[in-house]
Amino acid sequence: MKKNTAYIMFFSILLFFATGCCKKELNLKEASKAYLKGDYKEAAEIFLPKAKTGDAEAMVNIAFMYYCGMHVKQDFVQAAQWYTKAAERNHPNAQFSLATLYENGEGVEQDLEEAYFWYSLAERQGDEDAKRSRIELEQKISKTNIKFLKERLENWKPL
Repeated sequence: MKKNTAYIMFFSILLFFATGCCKKELNLKEASKAYLKGDYKEAAEIFLPKAKTGDAEAMVNIAFMYYCGMHVKQDFVQAAQWYTKAAERNHPNAQFSLATLYENGEGVEQDLEEAYFWYSLAERQGDEDAKRSRIELEQKISKTNIKFLKERLENWKPL
């Protein structure tokens, strides 16, 4: 009886991997490996479809590729759009990057209040750089607007 159970478990595990249930994770690992090797074309070909299906990690990676112009034409607007989608899904790196774009006016109109908002969200997740940036911006924004931003932060919910 134990032999049958072992065979069933073995074939179940084999079937589990063969059917592609872990394909997403493997693809992102493959994309990361390609990216680290400098094969940005392969990385983009994997990240972009994943980003389009709502994968926040893939969104951040494709946003960075647009920001830097890695295998895709450099496009700050596209970078901002992908960072926004990932930031709305509560991805801290996307929140920090989007805040930086708003602070510098890259791909979006410069908006220090919007930058403050996104830095604050990244800070909530432990990002110390976001905390420093938020504190710096706090000196440039009126106390009334800070109050409204804090209310917005209290009511914010990720997608």
